[in-house]
Amino acid sequence: MTGLHGTLRWLRGRTGASRALLLTCRHVLWIALFTLPSVVLWWHVWTGHPSAMLTCPCGDPAQEVWFMAWPAWAIGHLANIFFSGSVNVPYGANLLSNTSGPLVGVVLSPVTWLWGPVVATNVALTLAPGLSAWACFVALRPLVTWRAGAVPAAIVYGYSAAIVSSLAFGHVSVSVLFVPPLLLTTLHEILVRQAHGPLRDGLTLAALAVVQFLISPEMLVICLLLAVIGVVATAAAGWRSVRTRAVHAVRALGIGTGISAACLAYPAWFGLAGPQSVSGVLFALAPLSGVLVSGYFSPGRYGMRADIYFRFGGYEGRMGPPPNFIGWGIGAGALASVLCAWRRPLMRLLLFMALVAALLSLGSYLLGGTLVYSHVWLPWRTLSRLPVLKEILPTQMAPFAALFLAFILALGLDAVAQWLRQHATWPARRATILALVTTGVVGVAALVPVFMTFDMPFTVQSTAIPRWMAHQAPRLPGHPVLLTVPFAVSGSTAPMLWQAVDDMHFRLAGAGLKTPDAHGGPVDQGQPGSARRVLTNLTITGVGEPSGTRAQLSAVRRAVRAWKVNEVVVDGPSRDPTYASGFLTAALGKAPSYVQHAWVWKIPAGGPSNPPVVGAPLQQCRASSAGPVAGREALHMAECVLARSDSP
Repeated sequence: MTGLHGTLRWLRGRTGASRALLLTCRHVLWIALFTLPSVVLWWHVWTGHPSAMLTCPCGDPAQEVWFMAWPAWAIGHLANIFFSGSVNVPYGANLLSNTSGPLVGVVLSPVTWLWGPVVATNVALTLAPGLSAWACFVALRPLVTWRAGAVPAAIVYGYSAAIVSSLAFGHVSVSVLFVPPLLLTTLHEILVRQAHGPLRDGLTLAALAVVQFLISPEMLVICLLLAVIGVVATAAAGWRSVRTRAVHAVRALGIGTGISAACLAYPAWFGLAGPQSVSGVLFALAPLSGVLVSGYFSPGRYGMRADIYFRFGGYEGRMGPPPNFIGWGIGAGALASVLCAWRRPLMRLLLFMALVAALLSLGSYLLGGTLVYSHVWLPWRTLSRLPVLKEILPTQMAPFAALFLAFILALGLDAVAQWLRQHATWPARRATILALVTTGVVGVAALVPVFMTFDMPFTVQSTAIPRWMAHQAPRLPGHPVLLTVPFAVSGSTAPMLWQAVDDMHFRLAGAGLKTPDAHGGPVDQGQPGSARRVLTNLTITGVGEPSGTRAQLSAVRRAVRAWKVNEVVVDGPSRDPTYASGFLTAALGKAPSYVQHAWVWKIPAGGPSNPPVVGAPLQQCRASSAGPVAGREALHMAECVLARSDSP
């Protein structure tokens, strides 16, 4: 510590580059301090094997590993970071129509190249709340004189239930939220403070907008929506001063809007109308999504084991709080802050924006109450019908409510500190101590009720790759197309994880991504009777199992041909791998090879050459394969299908 302090004292005496280095060191130190709670959250990862641990090698976490791997691979191969032809062959996938967060993958490409995409994903998820808290701290500093009060406020935002619940599912793009607080301060600077020139403010605004788009277009759209509401509210409340500030504001907003529009014209078009773009309602439950009003005050069943929704999403630990939970501490602190700093125009604006964000987060219908309340009109019911906004989940408004509350807390603590300095009869040093004590008490009261609801540390699992995928797939010649069971589809993303860890050595038929159907909407698990639906039903439980009808077999054969599949592989956990080996034997008309605990069919150019095996008694063959002798023969199911078919 003595050496560090000496270095900092030496840097203070320098100018230019040395001062820049000192400033950088300070911010790095703040980021490290704000990230410490996140290290506790991810303790099992960093004390175990960061390259082989995730909350789940399935669901959304596995998809996020692929999102992290693709930019690094694309940079190394001079490919498009917004589009991938390695999945959903031969059509590919538009990554800007998905929650890909390409900028995060680009920045962490060195980590991916050195240690792999799983490590890069864990780094991103660990840094996400710390970076968000740091940005909130930086954004608050120009607005308050009591900077100590910005620390607990920053943690309230960075470790809000909204961000931490996203971390559990590996949602990098909606948990790396360092841009929104900086945007809030930048807009306040443009509209109110105007301490800098319009060119600087406009460039800052444009840079933040571009960065946020490349992390999450969804979050940028929410930022823009709230910004419009905030600008209108600011102009309406301060209409007397509009004339004096209008020139600066118009110039800065014009510069920021113009530059960001020019920079984002191509990626915005690509995501909305480019190849394999997806339109319409991306999530089937979006019209009914939204948070519960009670979730703002009650943590719910935060200590219960994860329900089916959580497990499907990719987290198998304990239920955390709802994403909009703020707890009694933050609520009481925010209320006291409003009373202490009500005379400040910014406080009134923040309170208004917090209520707006909370209202929008409720979605189109009041959930959790009686049917009478479900008919109450909510703003999102109208907004969700607009282009682009209909693709947004209203639950993503929750972190913005937390952001405004964090700013409210900081302004309240600043008002208390100012009062103590100006009106107290005791020495200034004692006033500072009292301000620190007040800040500490408020911080503990605000944070503890929320932190105690988290599943801390997160429950994690090994990402062990199946034997064939780990040892045989990397040796395949060329850049082959694999059709796998489990099938890569919505709700089944493990094959994408295997592909990412294998550095995209093979391509995948199918993808656990949003890809378009014939009408441009998300195809998801496909229409009934389609090959996509048949393969999904071989993968996921809870749906009807394919029985091997002529239509089902024909659909799979046509897909194998259309998708230019080179090998079909049943490997790793799925609904019933043995049954899948029999079904695919019937579809492809030949028995597989059994290599490294996987069933493998090599497909000749042009598609399957053998006729399908129609009428095979799949259920009977499965029953006989489960016998005490046959159970030891991995190919018994396939041989039974071929031997007992009705085909000539």
